[in-house]
Amino acid sequence: MKLPRLMAHCIFTATALLLMPGCELFRRDTAGSSLSVLPWKNSKTEADSIPAPVLTMVRLEATTAIRPANDAKIRRLVWEELDESGIMAPDVRTLLNKNGFRIGVAASSAPWALQSLAQDAMMARRTDDMQSAPTMIQNGIGGAQFSLIQGGKSLIEIQSDVDTLKIPINQIPELATTRDRSNLKCVFEVTVQELNDEWAMLNVIPQIHSGAATTRLSIQGSSEQLPVRQNVVPLYEHQFNVKLLPGEVAVIGRHDMKEWNLGRLFFQPESGSSASERILMLRLVAVDKVKGQSDSSFRLKSYGK
Repeated sequence: MKLPRLMAHCIFTATALLLMPGCELFRRDTAGSSLSVLPWKNSKTEADSIPAPVLTMVRLEATTAIRPANDAKIRRLVWEELDESGIMAPDVRTLLNKNGFRIGVAASSAPWALQSLAQDAMMARRTDDMQSAPTMIQNGIGGAQFSLIQGGKSLIEIQSDVDTLKIPINQIPELATTRDRSNLKCVFEVTVQELNDEWAMLNVIPQIHSGAATTRLSIQGSSEQLPVRQNVVPLYEHQFNVKLLPGEVAVIGRHDMKEWNLGRLFFQPESGSSASERILMLRLVAVDKVKGQSDSSFRLKSYGK
C-alpha cells in the first residue's frame, strides 16, 4: 500500500535533517535540561523599537489652616523655623512684605508649629464633613493633592465672598478702580515654571476675582453652558517664584502691618474678637515620571481625494 511507504519516506527525511551538520531544530534550555523549539523569526515587534514617551509632572499638596486672629501659633511660632531670607532676592521680599505678604519655606522635616497647623486644618475639614475623629498626619500636610506638568497652572482659593462693606477696600490701590466688588474672592494662581528630576520652580500670582457669576449659552443649545467665570484682576507686580525640593513646604501668610494692604485682604479681611486668620501651605510631594505607550498600529487616515 502507498500509505506506509509515504510515512516511511517522511520519517527518513526528518531523520536526515536532524543528522545534517549545523542544522538544529531544537535547543537545550540553559536553565534546565528541557528542550525548546527555536523561534523561526525575531519576536521583537516594531513597537518595541520605538522609545516610549516620558512626561515629567510634579505632585503638589495644598491646605489652608485657620486660627483666631493674632494667635501666637500662626502669627509668630510657625515663622520662627521657616527660611524667609534664602528663597528670593531681598528687594522682592521687601516689596512683598510691604504689601502684606510673607513667604517662607520649611524643610522636608516640617517644624512642630507647621505640623500643628496642618493638623488643625485636617480636623476642621473632618468636622465640616461630619466624619470620624481625625488621625495624626504621618507624612505631608494632609491637604488635597494635584499634579501639574511644566507650564501647567492651578488656582487655590484663600478667601471667598469677602464682604467689602466691612473693610476699607479703597485703601488698597490695586482695587480702588474695581467697579463690581460683589462676590469678591482672593485666589493664588500657581504655575510650574521649571522642573527637573530633583526640584520644581513655582510661580505664584495673587488674583482678585469679583463680579456676578454668570453663564453663557453654548452654540449647541440652551441645555449646554460654558464654564462660569468672574472678572479677574491678576496682581502681576506681587508675583514671586519659590523653588522646592520634594518634601519641602512653601508657607504663604500675612506680614504684620498696621495699615490695610493686600496681605490682610487675603489672610485676615475682618477684625474684632471673632476674626480669624489664614495661612496657606503648599508642599512638593514628588516629581513623577509618567511613561506612555507607543502604538505602531495607529495610522492617520485621509478621506480627501
